[in-house]
Amino acid sequence: MRLSEFTQPLRKGRRKPNGLNEDLGFGTKIAAGGERLINRDGSLNVIRRGKRPFAPYLALVEMSWGRFFGVIFLIYVCVNAFFAGLYVLAGPESLIGLGSDAGVLDRFTHAFFFSIQTFTTVGYGSISPHGFWGNIISAMDALVGLMAFALATGLFFARFARPRAQLRFSQNAVIAPYTHPETGEQMQSLQFRVVNPRNNKIINLSARVIVTWFDQGVRKYAALELERTQVFMLPLNWTLVHPISNTSPLKGLRESDLLRDKAEILILIQGYDDTFAQDVHANYSYTCKEVVWDRKFKPMYHSLEGVTVLELDKLNEMEKV
Repeated sequence: MRLSEFTQPLRKGRRKPNGLNEDLGFGTKIAAGGERLINRDGSLNVIRRGKRPFAPYLALVEMSWGRFFGVIFLIYVCVNAFFAGLYVLAGPESLIGLGSDAGVLDRFTHAFFFSIQTFTTVGYGSISPHGFWGNIISAMDALVGLMAFALATGLFFARFARPRAQLRFSQNAVIAPYTHPETGEQMQSLQFRVVNPRNNKIINLSARVIVTWFDQGVRKYAALELERTQVFMLPLNWTLVHPISNTSPLKGLRESDLLRDKAEILILIQGYDDTFAQDVHANYSYTCKEVVWDRKFKPMYHSLEGVTVLELDKLNEMEKV
């Protein structure tokens, strides 16, 4: 059985409220090879190429920490190398303390480290500028250093002050038994867990879950109805449950069906962070290979001397049904 065989009759005669489309904006042709749409870190699996607007500040704020430190270090070396070259071009008399018999490479090396001392306002005193051009270059070096440190401080603050949900998702989603709370009907369900590892409060959380798959080379989408789409607070973990009822797009499907159709579960969660007083969101996805069948999650919390202990390390613990 294919996902499309079940969802097609469900879509007939169904109007989407307010013109909303279950397609999140990826389109129907993207990732035709079966690549995931959302990476494990929540980023979109999209690489932008071509001409883009020049926005160095936004690029430095949005890039990863490793790349950020790499760019800062590269700029640091290049700027001081530039000023070291100016000292060398100004002649041996521009710096006192190098010695008249020093070669060009030796002069450049000493000038480079002198530029670093001037750039960072350390000033050990073993070498000092001399003459008009030597003092002009050192003055410009100090000015650039002051401006660079001010910009770097602003970038660090902007990166640390960015509001992020930092929610942690379980490594796998599970297909586990489920009992309908109202009718008592027994059925299967798709479940995954999310937890807030920080001590802050995230309130008014809402979740949206969509399954996407391929049908004859065309990507299709269908919304998965959740047992609970919103929680007002997240003091513990939240297990999101999609009951696989008669109206579910996953009804009657097996693990091999999801693998054949290259299915992926897309998750969007939004909430209000009281620390930053702003809305935050988190994205995640589970590919068909990351959905585990006939498993259920183990409890993550227990009571201890009048308090509730939430074991964050048990987020991924499962047991056989």
